[in-house]
Amino acid sequence: MAAITYTPQQETTGPTFTCRRCRRVYPYPRVTDRPIRCECGWWYTNVGHNAIVEEFRPRIGGSDPDAPQYER
Repeated sequence: MAAITYTPQQETTGPTFTCRRCRRVYPYPRVTDRPIRCECGWWYTNVGHNAIVEEFRPRIGGSDPDAPQYER
């Protein structure tokens, strides 16, 4: 039996957020919510005022600690 290496798409209601890379749709993250971890390896965090911060964290090897987390 083959392993399932992805999470099935969940039904979303209300405002949505779409990953710019793989086009998966998630419920829009609120400031108090934990970050969204997309299946393609990108994390999305709402840091307030509906500003979404993107960060790439590969599952194997971790993220680069010197990589910029915020684009200003």
